[in-house]
Amino acid sequence: MVSKKQSKFIKSLKIKKYRSKEMCFFVEGRKNTLEGLASGLALKCLLATNEFLRHNEAELAFVESKLTECTAAELQELGTFSTNNDCLAVFEIPDVDEYIDFTDHIVVLDGISDPGNLGTIIRTLDWFGFKQLVCSPETTDLYSPKVLNATMGSYTRVKVFIRDLEEFLASTPTPSYGADLDGIPLPNLKTDSPIILVMGSESHGISESVSALLTHKVTIPKIGGAESLNVAIATGILCHHLRN
Repeated sequence: MVSKKQSKFIKSLKIKKYRSKEMCFFVEGRKNTLEGLASGLALKCLLATNEFLRHNEAELAFVESKLTECTAAELQELGTFSTNNDCLAVFEIPDVDEYIDFTDHIVVLDGISDPGNLGTIIRTLDWFGFKQLVCSPETTDLYSPKVLNATMGSYTRVKVFIRDLEEFLASTPTPSYGADLDGIPLPNLKTDSPIILVMGSESHGISESVSALLTHKVTIPKIGGAESLNVAIATGILCHHLRN
């Protein structure tokens, strides 16, 4: 049974201010929970149904002291899922070292505001083997439940850095390519060395101050009649090109 103290604590983590204060976040469901446990993240507590416990005994052998058995109704009342018959885990927010590896391509997000888009981008980067993501301070919070749900476990494999993008771009000699309708057609982008790929916000694109620092611009050629591409889909197309 979930205590009142646990309930209050977990519900507070839906709000960024309290995630920052407690340096904790929660994930829901089997996939995100087991990925978090397997990655070595520091576990604060795990709430799980009897059914989940019975089917995952081996994976949970080392977390008994932090485990609370509960009902599906309690999980649904605490979390964001309309249906959750498995679990909810609270992890500590890990320290991210300051070192960014420039030996591979780096994706940069300038003001992405939709949590689903950020989560999908993280999942996409993981699919294509990108280990790092740089976000502007204005980008939506990585640890919001909606972002984490959309990553489908990839939050454990893509390291996210928060940076002032003007300072970041100005301080590196690595070529930067911004996704822009006025850029060179994507098939013409040829590179044998790492680049920085900048994606702009859903409503405003790349900010003027960041755009002024780009060394190149690139666009995905349009064939049909759609006005624009979703930023997560566009990121996937560009990442596929970079890997091929």
